Amino acid sequence: MEDKKNNNLENYNTSDNNIDNEEFVNNDNKQEFQDINYNDAEYTEAEYRELDEKNRFEFDDSQQPKDSRNYGKLFLTVFAAFALGATSVFGAQAVMGTGKALTSSVTATKEDKDNQKTTVNAISKAKDAVVSIVNYQSASNNNLDSILGENSSKRSKYGSSNRDSNNSGDLKPASSGSGVIYKKSGNTAYIVTNNHVVNGAKKLSVILSDGTNVTAEVVGTDVWTDLAVLKIKADNVKTTMDFADSDKIAVGETAFAIGSPLDVTLSNTVTKGIVSAVNRQIPMDIDGDGVNDWNQTVIQTDAAINPGNSGGALINNEGKLIGINESKIAKASNNVSAEGIGFGIPSNEVKLITEQLEKSGKVMRPALGVQLVSVNTLDSDTVQSQLNFNGKQGVVIRSVESNTPAAQAGLEKYDIITKINGQEIKDVASVRKYLFEKTKIGDTIKVTYYRNGKERTANVVVQALNTR
Repeated sequence: MEDKKNNNLENYNTSDNNIDNEEFVNNDNKQEFQDINYNDAEYTEAEYRELDEKNRFEFDDSQQPKDSRNYGKLFLTVFAAFALGATSVFGAQAVMGTGKALTSSVTATKEDKDNQKTTVNAISKAKDAVVSIVNYQSASNNNLDSILGENSSKRSKYGSSNRDSNNSGDLKPASSGSGVIYKKSGNTAYIVTNNHVVNGAKKLSVILSDGTNVTAEVVGTDVWTDLAVLKIKADNVKTTMDFADSDKIAVGETAFAIGSPLDVTLSNTVTKGIVSAVNRQIPMDIDGDGVNDWNQTVIQTDAAINPGNSGGALINNEGKLIGINESKIAKASNNVSAEGIGFGIPSNEVKLITEQLEKSGKVMRPALGVQLVSVNTLDSDTVQSQLNFNGKQGVVIRSVESNTPAAQAGLEKYDIITKINGQEIKDVASVRKYLFEKTKIGDTIKVTYYRNGKERTANVVVQALNTR
């Protein structure tokens, strides 16, 4: 029956608007209508109104159409409206008599306008709080990578090197990035950006949304979260950006990235995407030794993020900050190119870190006071023969600092830590992740470790150590 129906549609002649000797089959009542002429399917306004009142597809108990002629006319009317498609289907809205097609059209248009208005309002609210940042370094410190639009120097586990850089030579722009004004107090405004944007700087210049150029001072940096806080005079600061609760964002929500891609000439560029993933873990090699030092928790987005966008804003459709743009994947480890994979530091973490940096210029975190190396980076035969350990994961204590929690708990060089509070430890990054996110300064943790092939435990009271 379906083939027969399709043939009927194919034989519909649009040039003369006639359908001759073809059957229209209704699958519900199996009734056939023959010899229906399209020209008979024209009604007066009164007839349309009467059809509406009677119910277009009204059936009696025997499921026979009460008016086969009217039913045929109506079928043709509906079919004609469908055939017109998107180009002019709403030009015949009176044919349906119900107004449904017209209403949905108006609703869709209104929704589009409302969505556009929401987007414009969100960006208007946020854009003046986004700034460009230029990193000036001594000419002798510049390298070829820096001219690509962003500082490419490796971060140090011990923090930004901006205070230790060579003072010799003329200062020249080495790189540029973005930042977000999040607070204004008196005549001082505070800016959050990425640590790698300001790393190595001898001078930092901030360009506001209106083009005003001011000098910035570093308040503090945190290498582990790749965040930094700057301060400037607030004379020309128009607005600050509000923080959203990043714990409440969901995959699929709209996200806008605002920043200065490539260089300051493209400042306040806005790109649009969605939140592609939340709580994504990405490995970070902070000191450039090829070993994963830290697993960063980030928001993933497909909003375009380019060199120079680092430190800029990732906002929601309310114009509030959900993240600080940090990085993107342009090419996978197998050299396959990638598109639309960008990452931002969640706003809740940004808020927590900026508060600490404002207060003391650094972040104090719980620590053991040891230097560690991951078991999975060592030769397995050596680990087994010299350390008497058959496991495939864990961390080896390379050294124990004096007067630290580890030393006080009796941990020694070459001990192999496998668990903290019962949670398996895979590598160095997982130790930091656990300590930084699941413990507080002063907490007592149970450390499971191996020494000379025997499993042992120790209770360690973690203390505040400068982990910059």
